[in-house]
Amino acid sequence: MLRLLLALAATVVLGLASRLHPVGWYLYDRILGEVLYAVAAYLALAMLFFRKPPLFIAALAFAGCLTVEVFKLTGLPAKYQHVFLVRWFLGMVFAWVNLGYYFIGAVLSACADGATRGGSGIGRREAAL
Repeated sequence: MLRLLLALAATVVLGLASRLHPVGWYLYDRILGEVLYAVAAYLALAMLFFRKPPLFIAALAFAGCLTVEVFKLTGLPAKYQHVFLVRWFLGMVFAWVNLGYYFIGAVLSACADGATRGGSGIGRREAAL
């Protein structure tokens, strides 16, 4: 659980840094924040569903990011862009390309989580039963 919390903190710090301090490199200034949005969603869900397999958590994280992105089509986030939490956590404009970035972030998170979990996959499955 501590590794997930530390990873979430590092993800948020890096994501905010990429938005607040752009360096003129599109990959850092734009794409990294979108990928890290999905990584943060994955890590938050992984803390809630720590006994579930990484691919399940990745699917939930991507579904959550997809839901937020589609919600932008309603126009409500753009209407309330003056509200800090709406602007920073939801965004304002729908973009198809973000779905690819979210997918990449969720899959990479599942791979990293699977590689860093303690014990073998079989042992974890038996312990959960």
